[in-house]
Order: sequence, then structure tokens, then C-alpha cells
Amino acid sequence: MEKIGLKYGLLTAAGLIAYFLLMRLVGLTHIVELRFLNGIIMAIGITMAIRALKIKEKGNIGYFSGIACGTITAIVGTTIFAALMLVYLKIGGQSLVEVLSADRYFGEHVQSTPGVVVFSVLMLEGVISGVLISFIAMQYFKQKDHKVPNSP
Repeated sequence: MEKIGLKYGLLTAAGLIAYFLLMRLVGLTHIVELRFLNGIIMAIGITMAIRALKIKEKGNIGYFSGIACGTITAIVGTTIFAALMLVYLKIGGQSLVEVLSADRYFGEHVQSTPGVVVFSVLMLEGVISGVLISFIAMQYFKQKDHKVPNSP
């Protein structure tokens, strides 16, 4: 389970990084609403990880094992992406620090430094959404044949 979570976490991080670089190249990093697609990338990575675990276990995965695999995927992907973003923000992304400023979330008295932004916005957002996506995905994967219970 851990190896699968790590593998798909790395792939998810690669997807998040590629998406960020594409947005940076096009000049759309200031549009906060486009971060919604980070959730889509995260959902794809988590779903692929849980599916790979189910295939490896020949269809018999435990509910919490699937959630744990998805959570590992989210933590690995988010941590790697956040580390890259921390480096980017420290080197020259001050305008992005202002866009992602934590004072919008925690009040005016929080100083908007790259570390605060990365932890409060990127890490919390990524891990929390990853756990929720894992939970939602397991509602689908917990069924052996993916049919509604008690249906013909």
C-alpha cells in the first residue's frame, strides 16, 4: 500500500508541477479560481492509486486500506508540490505570495511569508482535499462489482 501511495504521489506531484509550470508559462498564476484544477489532478492521482491497490489485492481491499493509500498519495504529492512552491516563492514569486496570501484565510494579523503561504494554503488545502477525495473514492471502490447494493 505504501509503495503504491508513494508511486502515485510522485505522479500526482508531477502533474501538479506540470500544471503550475503551464499556468506560469501562460501567465495565469494570478487567477486563484484555476487552482480548482489542482483538485482534479489530485482526484485522478488518488483514484489511480486506489484502483492500483485494488488490482494488486485482486479486488479485496479493506475500506481503511484504500483511504490510507489515497491519503498517502495526497500527502506525498502535496508535500513535493509545496516544497517546489516554497522554493519558487522564495526565489522570486512575491506577487504569487500576495495572490495566495494567508491573511484572506486567517485574518489581517498573519504575516504573508512564503512559509506561511505554503503551509496554510497549499499544504492544508492539499492534504484535506486529498483525504476527502480518498473517502469519496472509496465509496465507489468498496463495492466488489461497483453495483448498487440489493439491485438486480
